[in-house]
Amino acid sequence: MILELTKEQLDLLRREARKSQPIEACALLFGKIIKGKATVTRIITAPNILKSTVRFEIDPKIVYAAFEQADREGLEFIGLFHSHPAPPSPSAIDLKYMQLWGDAIWLILSSIDGSMSAFQMVNREIREIPIKTQPPIKTDKS
Repeated sequence: MILELTKEQLDLLRREARKSQPIEACALLFGKIIKGKATVTRIITAPNILKSTVRFEIDPKIVYAAFEQADREGLEFIGLFHSHPAPPSPSAIDLKYMQLWGDAIWLILSSIDGSMSAFQMVNREIREIPIKTQPPIKTDKS
């Protein structure tokens, strides 16, 4: 699996992490998964209702609304984004919750240096997923 985002999307996530510091930032990632490529076309940023520097949770109402909107638009759930005040790798808490989210991709940003890494749990094994920057997505409005 490869995770594809635009530079603008990556910049948005970095801005969200900066705005949220020291609290972990979080977002939901939607798009299309085709032939081993998960292409993000919509990012739903959300407040971390735990207001924690080491854990995150998105309000279930926001999650529900985001999934409903994605369904109407024919988008698939790709995964979750959050920031860490540490290197961009899954914490013990992340590993626990990754088991509950199936094959969702977890995109983690280090608020220390802005670096990002993506991970997916497959058959109870954690795998790092390559991140590819793609050109901006063209829309009727652009």
